[in-house]
Amino acid sequence: MSEMMSRAKLVLLAGFLLAACANAPAPEAANVRQIVSTTSFGMCVGYCTTRLEISSGRAVLIREARGGRGGPQNLPEQRLATVLTPDEWDAIERLAADTDLSGLPAVIGCPDCADGGAESLVISADSERSVSFEYGAVIPQAAPLLERVRALRARLTPQE
Repeated sequence: MSEMMSRAKLVLLAGFLLAACANAPAPEAANVRQIVSTTSFGMCVGYCTTRLEISSGRAVLIREARGGRGGPQNLPEQRLATVLTPDEWDAIERLAADTDLSGLPAVIGCPDCADGGAESLVISADSERSVSFEYGAVIPQAAPLLERVRALRARLTPQE
């Protein structure tokens, strides 16, 4: 009987410990203030440069034009904004906090060589981390964040 009571107490204690772990608050994300993603194309006419600024509650896409041979001249800068729900911002903030750019060189590959385009990612938190790379490149250390940022850019970019 004593052995049975000891097992019951052990099972009860394990249950309390598991419940305590399940109710423990999630670890806090790093103090991410802003994520900035840019794209640019050197041999381009029209809207050739974008800057996506993401912060708590808001995302703003800024598009700048470049005139060129036969291209439209003097296109106005475009600013397209959207409200981010707290859940959207939390998800992006966590992805940014989990993205470790520290082991990467500042520039990967040859951004905008042979007019392939350039892309960059800047995470502003307790410190600022950034990397530039070829447009659309797969950067394993930042893949989940880049996927989310690229989807947000596509959502904000007008269909032309």
